[in-house]
Amino acid sequence: MDSSTLASLTPDTAASARMRPRGGFVGYLFAQRRWIALLALAVIAVMFLAAALAPWLFDWHSVTRVNLATSLTAPNTTFWLGTDQMGRDLLGRVVWGARITLTVAFGSVAIAVAFGLTLGGIAGYYTGIVPGAILRLTDFMIAFPRTLVAIMVITVAGNSVLSLTLAIAISTVPIYVRFFAAPVRTLKQREFVLASRSIGVGDVGLLLTHILPNVASLVIVQVTVSIAEAILIGSGLSFLGLGPAPPTPEWGAMIAEARPFLTSHPYVLAAPGGALFFVILSFNLVGDALRDYVDPKSRQGRS
Repeated sequence: MDSSTLASLTPDTAASARMRPRGGFVGYLFAQRRWIALLALAVIAVMFLAAALAPWLFDWHSVTRVNLATSLTAPNTTFWLGTDQMGRDLLGRVVWGARITLTVAFGSVAIAVAFGLTLGGIAGYYTGIVPGAILRLTDFMIAFPRTLVAIMVITVAGNSVLSLTLAIAISTVPIYVRFFAAPVRTLKQREFVLASRSIGVGDVGLLLTHILPNVASLVIVQVTVSIAEAILIGSGLSFLGLGPAPPTPEWGAMIAEARPFLTSHPYVLAAPGGALFFVILSFNLVGDALRDYVDPKSRQGRS
């Protein structure tokens, strides 16, 4: 969702809230019979639960310790998804991989939102050299592929979960700067903002209590899309060997390690690949449903 779309949807925030059914977003999905989106939401919930309970479900040593006696064991009642070439339980590695992948994705997006909205608010609310420099720097960063920016950061910071998180965050910040600057520039001229300013409300107060709440629901929609992108970029970097060092169970690295066994033992690749596919697809489907939920025009178009 780009900034022009966000600016055009902002005046409809109040109308959108009146049209929403009771029960919030989940109630809307049931009311509209959005069964696929509900299933996607359930997949995300299961992944969150598995990631949260990973230390209690699977011991860290069991998913990182080499045990060649059980190498490349097909799925069975003991190893539900089989084992990899090092004899490690694939189900345990997928569960721990969910913990690492979601930590990187949510951490990077949280950092990007915090810095992006701050810089976007400054660039959209004020005029002058500093706001102009922020927008020019943003345009410069957007001109580079996000993966390339992340690779440059990791090259400097080294391979770790923290550096991977920061790399994705830095590559995502420009999206939120542009995403927030345009509606701020539009909303600061609205009557309710001008009225609040006339009674002495400061710039920070106007941004936090009047402008941000009018776009918060749409920022949430963008966040779901950004999380899916962060998962994809993070896994791609790990696939290239730029993620956490082995034997850390990260989905992209697991896919890279499983390539030699694609034809002989496909389940080694199917476990992390399937988890990656379904999580990214689920976040995109939920993001699409959230957009319809917060945008009355989109919802009317579907009816």
